[in-house]
Amino acid sequence: MLYLIDPRGAVWQSDYTLARAVARQRVDGRPVDDVPLTTARLEIDPADALDLALRHGLAAPRGILLDGSWVSQVLKPATLKAQRSNQDATAAQLEPVERYTEDEPVKRHHRDVVREGAPRALDKRIEQAEKDAREALQAAPRRELLAHWRGLGGTLPETIDAE
Repeated sequence: MLYLIDPRGAVWQSDYTLARAVARQRVDGRPVDDVPLTTARLEIDPADALDLALRHGLAAPRGILLDGSWVSQVLKPATLKAQRSNQDATAAQLEPVERYTEDEPVKRHHRDVVREGAPRALDKRIEQAEKDAREALQAAPRRELLAHWRGLGGTLPETIDAE
């Protein structure tokens, strides 16, 4: 997924990857943002997409291109927390109907390890995802992208103005 943020405030998306768009530019000589675009269905605020683009994007004639992996990285903690919530709800639902039919202590021990290990593993993934998202959001805005954006007549988001 590739996003194009234009200075009018519109956000567009393409099924192209950033690498494919750049390769196409190099081979065909087309502008890097000359890819099939549709109106974006963003899961984040367009101002947040611009914030990420000014930190991790690529200047394009019509705006700034942002690889969708950056959006995914920022959204990953929320996705994992929702999975954890679902996991907890499922465990709570299964608790009253669980049957302890295993007579062997080894089988019981294995079940207990799985029951305790899955939430712990997911908690570690959530912690790492939060760290990665923080790093993405706290990266310094790139000067050349700020200048490019202003040159196109775009205004900076408040998160960038403060820096």
